[in-house]
Amino acid sequence: MINRNTVTALGLKPVTRSMCYDFYVKINSELGTPEAIKESVIFWQDDSEQLNTLWWVLNYYSEAFDPDRNLRAYVERYLDDLAKKQQDSLDI
Repeated sequence: MINRNTVTALGLKPVTRSMCYDFYVKINSELGTPEAIKESVIFWQDDSEQLNTLWWVLNYYSEAFDPDRNLRAYVERYLDDLAKKQQDSLDI
């Protein structure tokens, strides 16, 4: 699960399965493999909304992409880093 402090710091909202279906289709058709999805996270590393949506896609469609939760954990680390950067910038 995404850390509660990260959710609060970034203002992340829950995403329903129907809300992320189009993103699922895009990921499935353009990326297709867990390795390709992991590589694409680099392009979204500063976009908390996109990472949040990706996390929910991986959650809802775990049987296809992330049965062992490794990708979700990878995305969670990026979200945690974004939250830390945001908090650090507020502390300055």
